[in-house]
Amino acid sequence: MTILQVFSAFVGWMHTLIVFAYLPELTDDKDLLMSWTANFHMLQYVALVAFLLYMLGMNYVLGFSEQGDDILASRTASISSLIIAAPCYVFTWTRLMKRRASFHRLPQDSSLLTVGFVKVYRSSKILYQRHPSLLWFFLNVSLVEAAQQSIATISLTYMTDTLQMTATENGIAILLLFIFGIVGAFIGKMSVKIVNPILSNQICQVLTGLNTGMAAIILYKPGQQIRTYIIASIWGIGAGWKNTIERFTITQIIPKGQDAELMGFYLFSSQILVWCPTLLFTILNEAGVNSRLSLMVLIVFFVGGLLSLWMMGSYEEVVRVAREESSDLDGGDSKNDIDSQQSNGQTNDENVEVKE
Repeated sequence: MTILQVFSAFVGWMHTLIVFAYLPELTDDKDLLMSWTANFHMLQYVALVAFLLYMLGMNYVLGFSEQGDDILASRTASISSLIIAAPCYVFTWTRLMKRRASFHRLPQDSSLLTVGFVKVYRSSKILYQRHPSLLWFFLNVSLVEAAQQSIATISLTYMTDTLQMTATENGIAILLLFIFGIVGAFIGKMSVKIVNPILSNQICQVLTGLNTGMAAIILYKPGQQIRTYIIASIWGIGAGWKNTIERFTITQIIPKGQDAELMGFYLFSSQILVWCPTLLFTILNEAGVNSRLSLMVLIVFFVGGLLSLWMMGSYEEVVRVAREESSDLDGGDSKNDIDSQQSNGQTNDENVEVKE
């Protein structure tokens, strides 16, 4: 079972990386790309809510809730997700996605099994030397994504132990989080018409951090379900807003031609610290620290994320650098090679095809 879970996670992340790598290629119109990114996230949240309602209905009809058979309910969820998702995967990747040429040619005497590690090492050095804004952005993603993903786990523990909420009440709170994620995605979409994406992200993180602090202050005893639902709804807005604006930003600030590689950096950054807030909350909780104070640990991650965004500098400058130095991460771009061949009178159709 463990091997299957590891394999499933590996394939899932590989698919996610490929999908994210395609984002910058969809269009050069940034307004259209922002709209599509927001719509993607809205559809994701709609799908989450629909599947949650579907499983609640299945559990009721098949009697899993009354029997308390969580294993059978989990099997039903897995089979249902396979039946629903598999045709979508097959149709999308075989019918909707068009063939495209590769960005780079595999260097001579290199292997696909090792060249990726070499490029990641080389890109890391160049990022440090010439693209510090990207490193600050990845640090922001690491910190804020860790806090954002931990909210669901930590809040469930907090609602159950401190607020004494039932499983149904917890389910309502999670459902509201998903529903208001749609609202957050729409807010993120509209925000870039008023402010730049970095400032929009900062406002979003201030909202989520303040909401987390407010939760620790006003939620402290049983019978506060309405307050909890409001807090959960604002968390949902923050999650939808953050995901939309963050993924639009990364499509604008990475050098062209390195989409898959730097999207890999982005996804790696989004997972590297997800264990940390939950671990800190558990340690403090087991040590007898008031759970309200333990909940406020999340604010530290949001503050760190805000500082990271501030260190990025001007959004316009970051975009300009990405556009002008779109080939730096390739260690000597193909265009320059072709230009060199032209100056030596060596260019022909075959050479151009190879370099492309």
